[in-house]
Amino acid sequence: MRKVIVLLFCVISSVYASEVDSFLKRENKLKDSRDAINEKTHFFLKDSLNRANSKGKGCNEKVLYKSLRKNFRNHVFGQLTPWIIATDEIEKNVGLVRETIYADFRWFEAPIVGLLSKFISDSTGHNIRFGQYYVGTDKFEHFLGTGFKYFTKKYKKGWSTEKVLNIGVKAEFGFMGATTTGVISYADMVANFNGMRFWNHILSENEDILGEEFGPYVQCVDNKWVEAKPIDWLNYMDHAWDEGINCSKFRTKRLLKSVKKNLEKYSQETGIELTCPLSVEKLDIAKLKYNELSETLINSEGHQSIK
Repeated sequence: MRKVIVLLFCVISSVYASEVDSFLKRENKLKDSRDAINEKTHFFLKDSLNRANSKGKGCNEKVLYKSLRKNFRNHVFGQLTPWIIATDEIEKNVGLVRETIYADFRWFEAPIVGLLSKFISDSTGHNIRFGQYYVGTDKFEHFLGTGFKYFTKKYKKGWSTEKVLNIGVKAEFGFMGATTTGVISYADMVANFNGMRFWNHILSENEDILGEEFGPYVQCVDNKWVEAKPIDWLNYMDHAWDEGINCSKFRTKRLLKSVKKNLEKYSQETGIELTCPLSVEKLDIAKLKYNELSETLINSEGHQSIK
Protein backbone atom coordinates (compact mmCIF):
# COMPACT_ATOMS: atom_id res chain seq x y z
CA MET A 1 0.00 0.00 0.00
CA ARG A 2 2.82 2.37 0.86
CA LYS A 3 4.36 1.81 -2.56
CA VAL A 4 1.02 2.57 -4.20
CA ILE A 5 0.68 5.86 -2.28
CA VAL A 6 4.22 6.90 -3.22
CA LEU A 7 3.55 6.04 -6.84
CA LEU A 8 0.34 8.05 -6.96
CA PHE A 9 2.04 11.03 -5.36
CA CYS A 10 4.73 10.91 -8.02
CA VAL A 11 2.15 10.51 -10.74
CA ILE A 12 0.26 13.61 -9.61
CA SER A 13 3.54 15.52 -9.66
CA SER A 14 4.35 14.42 -13.17
CA VAL A 15 4.28 17.15 -15.83
CA TYR A 16 3.82 14.66 -18.64
CA ALA A 17 0.43 13.34 -17.68
CA SER A 18 -1.42 13.16 -20.98
CA GLU A 19 -2.04 10.50 -23.60
CA VAL A 20 -3.64 11.06 -26.97
CA ASP A 21 -5.98 8.81 -28.92
CA SER A 22 -5.13 9.37 -32.59
CA PHE A 23 -8.09 7.27 -33.76
CA LEU A 24 -10.97 8.92 -31.89
CA LYS A 25 -13.07 11.04 -34.29
CA ARG A 26 -10.42 10.53 -36.94
CA GLU A 27 -13.10 10.88 -39.61
CA ASN A 28 -13.62 14.56 -38.70
CA LYS A 29 -12.01 16.94 -41.18
CA LEU A 30 -10.25 19.57 -39.10
CA LYS A 31 -9.20 23.05 -40.21
CA ASP A 32 -5.45 23.48 -40.63
CA SER A 33 -3.93 25.02 -37.47
CA ARG A 34 -0.62 25.94 -39.11
CA ASP A 35 -1.20 29.68 -39.56
CA ALA A 36 -2.68 30.17 -36.08
CA ILE A 37 0.10 28.32 -34.26
CA ASN A 38 2.90 29.88 -36.32
CA GLU A 39 1.45 33.35 -35.72
CA LYS A 40 1.28 32.75 -31.96
CA THR A 41 4.82 31.36 -32.05
CA HIS A 42 5.98 34.60 -33.71
CA PHE A 43 4.28 36.62 -30.96
CA PHE A 44 5.96 34.65 -28.18
CA LEU A 45 9.34 34.79 -29.92
CA LYS A 46 9.19 38.60 -30.07
CA ASP A 47 8.15 38.69 -26.42
CA SER A 48 11.08 36.46 -25.46
CA LEU A 49 13.60 38.60 -27.34
CA ASN A 50 12.26 41.80 -25.80
CA ARG A 51 12.58 40.25 -22.34
CA ALA A 52 16.13 39.07 -23.02
CA ASN A 53 17.20 42.46 -24.38
CA SER A 54 15.64 44.25 -21.40
CA LYS A 55 18.16 42.58 -19.09
CA GLY A 56 20.85 44.89 -20.48
CA LYS A 57 23.46 42.12 -20.77
CA GLY A 58 23.92 42.28 -24.52
CA CYS A 59 23.79 39.08 -26.54
CA ASN A 60 24.10 36.71 -23.62
CA GLU A 61 23.08 33.18 -24.68
CA LYS A 62 22.18 32.07 -21.17
CA VAL A 63 19.79 35.01 -20.81
CA LEU A 64 18.36 34.30 -24.28
CA TYR A 65 17.53 30.66 -23.60
CA LYS A 66 16.13 31.45 -20.16
CA SER A 67 13.85 34.05 -21.72
CA LEU A 68 12.77 31.70 -24.52
CA ARG A 69 11.93 29.03 -21.97
CA LYS A 70 9.44 31.37 -20.31
CA ASN A 71 7.27 30.97 -23.39
CA PHE A 72 8.48 27.79 -25.07
CA ARG A 73 8.32 24.93 -22.61
CA ASN A 74 5.81 22.25 -21.57
CA HIS A 75 2.12 22.51 -20.67
CA VAL A 76 2.85 23.48 -17.06
CA PHE A 77 5.55 26.15 -17.25
CA GLY A 78 5.44 27.56 -20.79
CA GLN A 79 2.99 29.79 -22.66
CA LEU A 80 2.71 28.39 -26.19
CA THR A 81 1.79 24.81 -25.28
CA PRO A 82 -0.99 25.77 -22.81
CA TRP A 83 -2.36 28.16 -25.43
CA ILE A 84 -2.48 25.40 -28.06
CA ILE A 85 -4.28 23.10 -25.62
CA ALA A 86 -6.83 25.66 -24.41
CA THR A 87 -7.52 28.03 -27.30
CA ASP A 88 -10.71 27.89 -29.35
CA GLU A 89 -8.88 29.47 -32.30
CA ILE A 90 -7.83 25.96 -33.36
CA GLU A 91 -10.19 23.14 -34.27
CA LYS A 92 -9.51 20.00 -32.27
CA ASN A 93 -10.81 16.49 -31.95
CA VAL A 94 -11.54 16.29 -28.23
CA GLY A 95 -12.52 13.29 -26.13
CA LEU A 96 -12.54 12.18 -22.53
CA VAL A 97 -10.50 9.14 -21.54
CA ARG A 98 -13.72 7.13 -21.11
CA GLU A 99 -14.36 7.63 -24.84
CA THR A 100 -10.89 6.66 -26.02
CA ILE A 101 -9.03 3.45 -26.81
CA TYR A 102 -7.74 3.66 -23.22
CA ALA A 103 -11.23 3.50 -21.70
CA ASP A 104 -10.73 0.04 -20.19
CA PHE A 105 -7.33 0.68 -18.61
CA ARG A 106 -7.54 -0.08 -14.89
CA TRP A 107 -6.02 2.03 -12.13
CA PHE A 108 -3.41 -0.52 -11.05
CA GLU A 109 -2.31 -1.06 -14.65
CA ALA A 110 -2.03 2.61 -15.58
CA PRO A 111 -2.55 5.07 -12.68
CA ILE A 112 -2.73 8.20 -14.82
CA VAL A 113 -5.11 6.90 -17.48
CA GLY A 114 -6.99 4.42 -15.34
CA LEU A 115 -7.41 6.54 -12.21
CA LEU A 116 -6.47 10.21 -12.39
CA SER A 117 -7.93 10.83 -15.83
CA LYS A 118 -11.16 9.04 -14.98
CA PHE A 119 -11.88 10.35 -11.51
CA ILE A 120 -9.81 13.46 -10.82
CA SER A 121 -8.76 15.49 -13.87
CA ASP A 122 -8.99 14.17 -17.41
CA SER A 123 -5.59 14.58 -19.04
CA THR A 124 -6.40 13.20 -22.47
CA GLY A 125 -4.61 15.10 -25.22
CA HIS A 126 -6.49 16.56 -28.18
CA ASN A 127 -5.76 16.07 -31.88
CA ILE A 128 -5.24 18.82 -34.45
CA ARG A 129 -4.31 19.07 -38.10
CA PHE A 130 -1.08 20.85 -38.94
CA GLY A 131 -0.51 21.01 -42.67
CA GLN A 132 -1.05 17.48 -43.93
CA TYR A 133 -0.29 15.92 -40.55
CA TYR A 134 -2.55 14.75 -37.73
CA VAL A 135 -0.89 15.28 -34.36
CA GLY A 136 -1.74 15.33 -30.66
CA THR A 137 -1.40 18.50 -28.62
CA ASP A 138 0.78 16.52 -26.20
CA LYS A 139 3.52 16.44 -28.86
CA PHE A 140 4.18 20.15 -28.41
CA GLU A 141 5.14 19.72 -24.76
CA HIS A 142 7.51 16.91 -25.74
CA PHE A 143 8.96 18.99 -28.56
CA LEU A 144 9.62 22.06 -26.44
CA GLY A 145 10.18 20.43 -23.04
CA THR A 146 12.12 17.20 -23.50
CA GLY A 147 13.51 18.54 -26.77
CA PHE A 148 15.37 21.22 -24.83
CA LYS A 149 16.79 18.57 -22.52
CA TYR A 150 18.03 16.63 -25.54
CA PHE A 151 19.55 19.84 -26.93
CA THR A 152 21.49 20.67 -23.78
CA LYS A 153 22.76 17.12 -23.33
CA LYS A 154 23.97 16.77 -26.91
CA TYR A 155 25.24 20.24 -27.76
CA LYS A 156 26.20 21.62 -24.35
CA LYS A 157 27.31 18.41 -22.60
CA GLY A 158 28.62 16.56 -25.65
CA TRP A 159 26.51 13.41 -25.31
CA SER A 160 26.26 11.03 -28.24
CA THR A 161 23.02 10.90 -30.21
CA GLU A 162 22.42 7.35 -29.01
CA LYS A 163 22.78 8.37 -25.38
CA VAL A 164 20.47 11.35 -25.86
CA LEU A 165 17.76 9.27 -27.55
CA ASN A 166 17.97 6.81 -24.68
CA ILE A 167 16.54 9.53 -22.40
CA GLY A 168 13.26 9.19 -24.26
CA VAL A 169 13.44 5.41 -24.43
CA LYS A 170 13.86 5.15 -20.66
CA ALA A 171 11.03 7.61 -20.08
CA GLU A 172 8.57 5.83 -22.39
CA PHE A 173 9.41 2.33 -21.18
CA GLY A 174 9.57 3.55 -17.59
CA PHE A 175 7.87 6.04 -15.29
CA MET A 176 6.73 8.59 -17.87
CA GLY A 177 5.20 5.94 -20.09
CA ALA A 178 4.61 2.24 -19.50
CA THR A 179 4.58 2.41 -15.70
CA THR A 180 2.05 5.20 -15.26
CA THR A 181 0.05 5.37 -18.51
CA GLY A 182 0.54 1.86 -19.86
CA VAL A 183 1.56 3.40 -23.20
CA ILE A 184 4.95 3.51 -24.94
CA SER A 185 4.65 6.29 -27.50
CA TYR A 186 7.16 6.29 -30.34
CA ALA A 187 5.56 9.48 -31.65
CA ASP A 188 6.51 11.19 -28.38
CA MET A 189 10.13 10.19 -28.95
CA VAL A 190 9.99 11.63 -32.47
CA ALA A 191 8.68 14.93 -31.09
CA ASN A 192 11.48 14.94 -28.48
CA PHE A 193 14.10 14.45 -31.19
CA ASN A 194 12.73 17.17 -33.44
CA GLY A 195 12.55 19.51 -30.47
CA MET A 196 16.31 19.05 -30.07
CA ARG A 197 16.70 20.10 -33.69
CA PHE A 198 14.48 23.15 -33.17
CA TRP A 199 16.45 24.38 -30.16
CA ASN A 200 19.68 23.89 -32.11
CA HIS A 201 18.23 26.01 -34.93
CA ILE A 202 17.58 28.96 -32.61
CA LEU A 203 21.17 30.10 -33.20
CA SER A 204 22.30 27.32 -35.58
CA GLU A 205 25.68 27.00 -33.91
CA ASN A 206 25.82 23.29 -34.76
CA GLU A 207 25.05 21.38 -37.95
CA ASP A 208 21.58 19.88 -38.08
CA ILE A 209 21.65 16.15 -37.41
CA LEU A 210 19.46 15.46 -40.47
CA GLY A 211 21.21 18.01 -42.68
CA GLU A 212 18.21 20.36 -42.83
CA GLU A 213 19.18 23.90 -41.87
CA PHE A 214 16.07 25.91 -40.96
CA GLY A 215 17.76 28.44 -38.67
CA PRO A 216 19.05 30.60 -37.30
CA TYR A 217 15.82 32.07 -35.97
CA VAL A 218 17.68 34.56 -33.77
CA GLN A 219 20.78 36.66 -34.42
CA CYS A 220 22.79 39.25 -32.55
CA VAL A 221 22.65 42.71 -34.18
CA ASP A 222 24.12 45.80 -32.52
CA ASN A 223 24.49 43.88 -29.27
CA LYS A 224 20.78 42.93 -29.22
CA TRP A 225 18.89 39.76 -30.07
CA VAL A 226 16.69 40.10 -33.16
CA GLU A 227 14.43 37.71 -35.06
CA ALA A 228 16.29 36.45 -38.13
CA LYS A 229 13.47 34.47 -39.73
CA PRO A 230 10.00 33.20 -38.79
CA ILE A 231 9.53 29.79 -37.21
CA ASP A 232 7.39 27.31 -39.15
CA TRP A 233 6.57 24.17 -37.22
CA LEU A 234 5.84 22.34 -40.45
CA ASN A 235 9.60 22.08 -40.99
CA TYR A 236 9.77 19.60 -38.12
CA MET A 237 6.56 17.63 -38.52
CA ASP A 238 5.99 14.39 -40.38
CA HIS A 239 3.77 11.34 -40.18
CA ALA A 240 5.94 9.84 -37.41
CA TRP A 241 4.35 12.38 -35.03
CA ASP A 242 1.02 10.63 -35.61
CA GLU A 243 0.26 7.73 -33.24
CA GLY A 244 -2.15 6.39 -35.83
CA ILE A 245 0.82 5.81 -38.13
CA ASN A 246 3.82 5.52 -35.79
CA CYS A 247 2.02 3.06 -33.52
CA SER A 248 2.41 2.93 -29.77
CA LYS A 249 3.07 -0.22 -27.77
CA PHE A 250 1.44 -1.20 -24.48
CA ARG A 251 2.78 -2.55 -21.22
CA THR A 252 0.72 -5.76 -21.05
CA LYS A 253 -1.21 -8.09 -23.32
CA ARG A 254 -4.45 -7.15 -21.57
CA LEU A 255 -3.96 -3.46 -22.30
CA LEU A 256 -3.19 -4.30 -25.92
CA LYS A 257 -6.32 -6.46 -26.16
CA SER A 258 -8.50 -3.67 -24.73
CA VAL A 259 -7.11 -1.15 -27.24
CA LYS A 260 -7.77 -3.48 -30.16
CA LYS A 261 -11.30 -4.10 -28.90
CA ASN A 262 -12.03 -0.39 -28.82
CA LEU A 263 -10.53 0.08 -32.27
CA GLU A 264 -12.90 -2.57 -33.58
CA LYS A 265 -15.74 -0.66 -31.94
CA TYR A 266 -14.61 2.57 -33.66
CA SER A 267 -14.50 0.77 -37.00
CA GLN A 268 -18.05 -0.51 -36.60
CA GLU A 269 -19.35 2.92 -35.59
CA THR A 270 -17.60 4.88 -38.35
CA GLY A 271 -17.53 2.34 -41.16
CA ILE A 272 -13.80 3.05 -41.48
CA GLU A 273 -11.25 0.30 -40.95
CA LEU A 274 -9.01 1.51 -38.14
CA THR A 275 -5.87 -0.51 -37.57
CA CYS A 276 -2.35 0.61 -36.82
CA PRO A 277 -0.52 1.74 -38.86
CA LEU A 278 -3.23 3.51 -40.81
CA SER A 279 -0.79 3.88 -43.71
CA VAL A 280 2.28 1.69 -44.22
CA GLU A 281 3.33 3.96 -47.07
CA LYS A 282 3.43 7.05 -44.84
CA LEU A 283 5.31 5.11 -42.18
CA ASP A 284 7.91 4.04 -44.74
CA ILE A 285 8.40 7.67 -45.81
CA ALA A 286 9.10 8.61 -42.19
CA LYS A 287 11.57 5.74 -41.85
CA LEU A 288 13.52 7.04 -44.84
CA LYS A 289 13.74 10.48 -43.24
CA TYR A 290 15.21 9.19 -39.98
CA ASN A 291 17.36 6.50 -41.61
CA GLU A 292 19.30 4.53 -38.98
CA LEU A 293 17.60 6.49 -36.19
CA SER A 294 14.35 4.78 -37.20
CA GLU A 295 15.34 1.76 -35.11
CA THR A 296 14.71 3.91 -32.03
CA LEU A 297 12.10 6.41 -33.25
CA ILE A 298 9.82 4.32 -35.46
CA ASN A 299 7.66 1.33 -34.53
CA SER A 300 7.39 -0.84 -37.65
CA GLU A 301 5.52 -3.65 -35.87
CA GLY A 302 2.14 -2.02 -35.21
CA HIS A 303 0.30 -2.24 -31.89
CA GLN A 304 2.03 -4.73 -29.61
CA SER A 305 2.60 -5.40 -25.94
CA ILE A 306 6.04 -5.43 -24.32
CA LYS A 307 5.10 -8.20 -21.89
